Amino acid sequence: MSEHYEDDSLGRTSDQFLTHALTPANLGALPHPDGYANPSGTCGDSIELYLRVQDEVITDARFLTDGCLHTVACGSAMTSLIKGRQVSQALQVGADEVEAELGGLEKPHRHCAVLAAVTLKAALRDYYKKKQAPWKAVYGNR
Repeated sequence: MSEHYEDDSLGRTSDQFLTHALTPANLGALPHPDGYANPSGTCGDSIELYLRVQDEVITDARFLTDGCLHTVACGSAMTSLIKGRQVSQALQVGADEVEAELGGLEKPHRHCAVLAAVTLKAALRDYYKKKQAPWKAVYGNR
């Protein structure tokens, strides 16, 4: 059972949340990613996600965010959940799984887990798009 802490700015937080929020895993960018997305959430936060895929396995996942501490924690949790998974398995990762990885989120911050899941789906769509037409990456967006 995880411990929870009370803090006026963070509300009720778990050890898992604090670990992901204060020492986020997989923070940073990947050059020439196989999948990429940068959507914005309802609150204006965004998560920028970079994926590296080999043989249909996510071998690396990195993120950047301009969001709050809850968005940082959700980005960290999401990338931790998908590294080493088959792309088909990563497609199944949703907001509930991200939230569970953090030991739960208070209702006002659940949209951060939704943003992480939406970002993942968008990056995987980008991966499939690039996979279907790999020659387009050579010429860029024209």
